[in-house]
Amino acid sequence: MISWIQNHLIRHGRWIFLSLLALIIVAFVFTIGATPGCTTDRSGYQASLFYGIDMNSPREREALIRKVELSAFLDGQQIRSDQEFQGLLSGRVAALHLADELSVPTPNQRTLAGFIQSKNAFQGPDGEFSLDEYTRFVDQIESNPRTPQGLVLQVLMEDFRIEQVSAAITGPGYLLPSEALTQAQRNRTLYSLDTAELSFSAFSPEIDTSEAALKQYYEANQMQYEIPERIRASYVFFDKAAFQDELPTASESELREHFVAHRARFVDAHNAAREASKTDNGESEDGEKPSVTFEDVREAVAESYRAEQALHAANVAAQNFAFTLYRDEIPRNSAAFNTLLNQSGLSLTKIEPYTLQGVRRRALSPEMLESAFALGGNRYYSDAFKLDAGFGVLIYEGRIAPEIPEFEAVELEVTANYKAEEKRRLFREEGERFQAELKNKVAEGRSFAEAAEALGLSVNSFESFTPQDIPDGLNHNALQRAQNMQVGEISPMLTPRQAGIFVHLTAKEVPVIADEDPELAQARNFLSRFAAFTTGSAFSDELIFRGLPKDRKAD
Repeated sequence: MISWIQNHLIRHGRWIFLSLLALIIVAFVFTIGATPGCTTDRSGYQASLFYGIDMNSPREREALIRKVELSAFLDGQQIRSDQEFQGLLSGRVAALHLADELSVPTPNQRTLAGFIQSKNAFQGPDGEFSLDEYTRFVDQIESNPRTPQGLVLQVLMEDFRIEQVSAAITGPGYLLPSEALTQAQRNRTLYSLDTAELSFSAFSPEIDTSEAALKQYYEANQMQYEIPERIRASYVFFDKAAFQDELPTASESELREHFVAHRARFVDAHNAAREASKTDNGESEDGEKPSVTFEDVREAVAESYRAEQALHAANVAAQNFAFTLYRDEIPRNSAAFNTLLNQSGLSLTKIEPYTLQGVRRRALSPEMLESAFALGGNRYYSDAFKLDAGFGVLIYEGRIAPEIPEFEAVELEVTANYKAEEKRRLFREEGERFQAELKNKVAEGRSFAEAAEALGLSVNSFESFTPQDIPDGLNHNALQRAQNMQVGEISPMLTPRQAGIFVHLTAKEVPVIADEDPELAQARNFLSRFAAFTTGSAFSDELIFRGLPKDRKAD
């Protein structure tokens, strides 16, 4: 299998290795040409270097984003939040920097072939490496003109080096023998306990909502209502529809090439339309589907190719517009700027002022909106960015400094926040009072259940269970608290979700664990891996922090 992958890399990977050389050459050109005057005026631009990578550069940031996304796909990892994505991005840069510092080599062809087989993206239904999955992936990459050539191989080699660094910094995972014993005992300890619950939603205290109380809360929490720095900008839109009539008639070879590049999409759409037609006519869908030829989908191919070419023309026009602003040194509010707009049949579309945190909530390209934060001075225009039906160039118009709105402007929000916080504070006070009363009543000889019911609390009892067999209805926070309590103890009120819970531990039986017990070995293995993970995470966090610019460290 490894030999097959090696041969496949040799036969199909020539373009990958050549493109890697091209990437190195391009990177060198942009390195020596990064001074102002190469393609744009960067007089108002501030680089944000993180281990040599300019995180404010759209080009470098987009290249990193592609690598992070592809790496996650190859590992079968789902990125569920922006915070997780940023962590993967910064962790990748830091790990590769450390790999360079340690001179970690790239894998040879045989090692790379074995590494490819370990990737989740190439696993079949049985969980083993699937040649079909690997071939399908390679074919899709090679047929997609939008995928930068060499990206997959570069990501695989970088991921290999990152794994080598990760294995080195995590270590074997050290722990004391007593830690594993304690963990095994906790898993098999028998607990019996009672819980008493106070409903947060039913708790309705009197809250002082006078104007004086609200203003006092507002004054103490003004920063909570601060509006961050906002960007004032417009954008010039290059609609792909405006270029449809200017396009030359596509040749037969161009259409066939477009069909081959996107065959799966056209075939799926054609088959779906055919099946829908059969369903509408009451025909059976049984039988083998006939193959779809170019002639079957010629009209759809022509329409798709024309739309793609129109989008490309819009992109070229947007780039030319931005380049003209740079080349002719056209000031923002000038007759020359207005003349360029008019001659091009373009206009400015106003963008409502926005914060950096709010760009993802806008309908426009987040990347285009984010680019404004790196603009200023003579560089008041962005690069061309793809929009829904064309391309756009952002025109920077200034910044609105952070401001704290007057009380009257945020009174409704202040009132809601104040009432919610006061309710939580009073709920905690009620919990402290109830705990004291429960302890007193139990000390007087009453049972915990009787004392709790007398206070209007709902009571539940849970008998003889282990943490591995949690009974239905038992809150996990209550169990975690009970594991650190003594028999007869009453806990302070816990506040998970919309409830307040008191825990009364009635029995606790800790087992004796023999040295040869399999569960003890499992505990050692788990804690060892956890210790290694914690060590590696702490090292990675420190490495990321050290690479941050000084102004970011202050934050």
